[in-house]
Amino acid sequence: MAEEIDLMKIVLEIDEQLIQKGVEPFQRPFLACLAIAERLVPHSAIPLDDPLFQGVNQIYRELYRPTDLHMPPMYIGAFMFRDVFFPLRVPVAYGSPVINPVDFLVDVSELQKRWLFSDREAGLTFFDQVIDVTDFVYALDDLEKGGALPVETIEYWYLAKQQLEAAAATLLGSFNKYAVTQNCCIGTELLLKGALIAKGIEAKALKYKPYGHNFENLVNKTFELLPAIDQARLLQIVKQLPDYVNSRYEAKDISRLDLGRFLMNTQFASGEILRQFSDRNCRAGFTTAPDDEWDLTLRTLPKK
Repeated sequence: MAEEIDLMKIVLEIDEQLIQKGVEPFQRPFLACLAIAERLVPHSAIPLDDPLFQGVNQIYRELYRPTDLHMPPMYIGAFMFRDVFFPLRVPVAYGSPVINPVDFLVDVSELQKRWLFSDREAGLTFFDQVIDVTDFVYALDDLEKGGALPVETIEYWYLAKQQLEAAAATLLGSFNKYAVTQNCCIGTELLLKGALIAKGIEAKALKYKPYGHNFENLVNKTFELLPAIDQARLLQIVKQLPDYVNSRYEAKDISRLDLGRFLMNTQFASGEILRQFSDRNCRAGFTTAPDDEWDLTLRTLPKK
């Protein structure tokens, strides 16, 4: 018992050091094991199945929640079925694994899944959302590593990702209407302006007329420079969003359905815009089966 108490004390000490270094929770059990092994038996190679490692991992499982110790997903968005919101998690994946998009849904019962996919329109909307957020987050990761686009573009798109995840978290939690509308407006603006910066327009110029917060002008200019983009759909999306400036000062009664549409429309915009700069295109790897049966497999990271 004394050894167990001592090991707990050491784990807490090492864990605090790792926190101060900014190490993520899911990374800390392994690094704590290495640090403790080095402290107890310097310069020795202790195998991962050693009781010491098992003991440290058990302490972490007792101290933290399972979700804290799992590698976080690439993106946590939201999907609306009827007027209820479910987490939509894009997993970390390598290569081109075949996955079941339904696994992106969290906290959904089997009955709810059958109910969702009995409605063909709802099912297609779900798959569209999976495709768009997957293309967005994996393209963004590719483009950041590729280094071919302006740093400011990548920064704008990461800021847009933060806005989208914040909107999803709000819908899944506190449901603050003001926050969701602002998140979607800011995210949409950042996505469009990031694309225009990538095509050579200076960020400073985008602060003023004819751009500024004029989403329709931003969409039209983006289409002018990226003619393959779905201009009609993007214009429809931005016309449905509340006025960006006025929404900061007016408390309007916005329904749950409208809030869900705002977020899912912005999630579409994220995928559509980044597909113009990337060879990611999950839509090319997805088809529905004949006779109204669903093909529930999707090659996660296909190339165009």
